[in-house]
Amino acid sequence: MCNLNNTTFFDTVKTFQYIVHIPTFILGLIINSVALWILCFRLKKWTESTIYMTNLIFSDIFLLFSLPFKIHSYQMDGKWYPSPGFCEFVESLYFVNTNGAILLITLISLDRYIAIKHPFLARTFRSPKKAIIACTVMWVCVWSASIPNYIQSDTKWPNKICFSNFSDFWERGIIPLCMETIFLIGAATVIFCSIQIIRTLQKVDEEREDMNVRTSMNVIYSNLVTFILCFTPCHVAMLLYLLARKCYIANDFLASLRVFLQISQCLATINCCLDGMYYYLIIKQFWKSKVKSTEEVISNHINSTVPNGPDQISL
Repeated sequence: MCNLNNTTFFDTVKTFQYIVHIPTFILGLIINSVALWILCFRLKKWTESTIYMTNLIFSDIFLLFSLPFKIHSYQMDGKWYPSPGFCEFVESLYFVNTNGAILLITLISLDRYIAIKHPFLARTFRSPKKAIIACTVMWVCVWSASIPNYIQSDTKWPNKICFSNFSDFWERGIIPLCMETIFLIGAATVIFCSIQIIRTLQKVDEEREDMNVRTSMNVIYSNLVTFILCFTPCHVAMLLYLLARKCYIANDFLASLRVFLQISQCLATINCCLDGMYYYLIIKQFWKSKVKSTEEVISNHINSTVPNGPDQISL
C-alpha cells in the first residue's frame, strides 16, 4: 500500500452537501410520499410496473432517511459517536438502497424490454407474482452484502466514525469491485434494453400516433437519464479512487479524487427526486388505461342494451 496523505474533507464538500442533500431530502420525501399515497389509495391495483414502482419508492425513502445522519456526521468532523448498532444500520440504509435503486432500475428496464420487444414471452416471464419474487431476491442479496459491515463493527469501535474511516473497505477492495461489477452489468442492461425498446416504439409511433406509445418511451427515457446522470459519476469516481488507493494512480491525486467521490455520491442521491418522473409517467399510463377500460365497458353495455346502437339514442 502506498503512503496515504491526509484526505480530510474540505469545507467546499461540506457546503456542497448542504446545497444538495437538504433540498433532496425535502423534495424527495414529498415526491415519494405523494406517489406512495396515490399508489395505495387511488390506483389500488398491483401490476408489474406498480410493484417495481413501490419497491423503488421504499428504496428512495430509506435512502432519504439516512441523509440527515450522513450530513450530521460530516459536519461534526468526527465528533459524533452514536451507538455502534445505530451507526451500522444508518450506513447500511445509505449503501444498500443506493445499490438497490440501481438494481431496481435494471429490473424495470428488463421488464419493459420483455413486455414490448417480446410480447409473447411476456405471458410466461411477466406476472405480478414474478415481479414480487424478483424484488424479494434483489433485497435479500443487497442486504446480505451489508452483513460484513455488522460483523466487523466490534473491531472498528471505539475509533469508528459514522460514514468515515472505511479503510478496510478500500484496502481489501472486494466490496468496491463488486459494486462496480453490479453497476457495469446494470448499465449495460439498461442501455441495451432502452435502445431496443425505443427502436421498437419508434416504428410503432411512425405507423400510428399513440399516446400510450409516447408515454412508454418517456418512461424509458426517464429511467435512462436517471441511471446515467446519477450513478455514472459516482462509480467512475469510486473506481478512480480505488486505483489511487492501490497505487495505480499517483498519490498526488488521492485527495482530489476523494473530493470527487464525495461530491459524486451527493449527486447520486438526486435520483430520489428524479425517480418522480418515472412515478408520474407510470401513474399517468395506468390511469389512462383504467379510464379507457371503463369507457369500453360502458360502450359495450350501451351497445348490448340498445337495439339500434348508440347512434339511435335520442337526447
